[in-house]
Amino acid sequence: MDYSTLIGNSFEYTKDGLTKNLATWIILIILTILPVIPFILVLILMLPSMMTGTMPDIPTLIGGFVIAFIIAIILGAFYMGYLLKILRGEVPLPAVSGFGKLFIDGIKYLVIEIIYFLPVLIILAITAGAAIMSALPIIMAMDAEPDFDALMPILGGVILGVLLALIVAFILGLFAIIGVVRFARTGKIGEAFNFSAIMAAIGKIGWGSYILALIIMGVLVAIVQVVVSIIPYIGGLIQLIISPFIAVFVARYVCLLYESADETVVPSTTPSP
Repeated sequence: MDYSTLIGNSFEYTKDGLTKNLATWIILIILTILPVIPFILVLILMLPSMMTGTMPDIPTLIGGFVIAFIIAIILGAFYMGYLLKILRGEVPLPAVSGFGKLFIDGIKYLVIEIIYFLPVLIILAITAGAAIMSALPIIMAMDAEPDFDALMPILGGVILGVLLALIVAFILGLFAIIGVVRFARTGKIGEAFNFSAIMAAIGKIGWGSYILALIIMGVLVAIVQVVVSIIPYIGGLIQLIISPFIAVFVARYVCLLYESADETVVPSTTPSP
């Protein structure tokens, strides 16, 4: 696999698509901001009580942020739906249009991601739950001096659970990436979990080449994020401005990676609404 060509084509597609269509770039920035708005509203509602020196009760605070989180996920569906356009192989970069379809596709995308990573959440929940249940009697029996030796086995179990969750997340992520592309190109959620077809596609790419390509992509994105984050004063603003560039680049990169398998079962066409 020619990784430099993969990177170069993805970069050119993104650069031409956004710099020559600034309206698309601006709309994508707005879609990036949308999921943040619910949290801002929660903070604004909390502001009067904070100014008087009183904090909302814990259940109200947790409830507010849970609702904000749910709304944020729903608002993020528009962005996710747009990225599916790129994964379908649309060239040049498509306009941000058809918000109803973007929303519906984004919700389906979200459901796929949740299903894929549900095992990871279960592992973390079981690990955390077991740790809390095991630690409570020890903590309750402690005197003024904490007994760290008694808690070490529990901490070790938590670390082991987290490591297991990370391994499972990595493996599932390999399947989820190709699965989402298959969904984008067929419009069928079931194709996102067609593991035999997914494994066949990865096999054609080559497991080593596929994993290495994803690592290269991750490293490139991480480098950009780190460089931008250390820019004083305006780092956050630059991060907001380039976030659509990074998202489009990653989506196009994955699209080309998928197409490198020369997949013939699923055509690169836009599914009917």
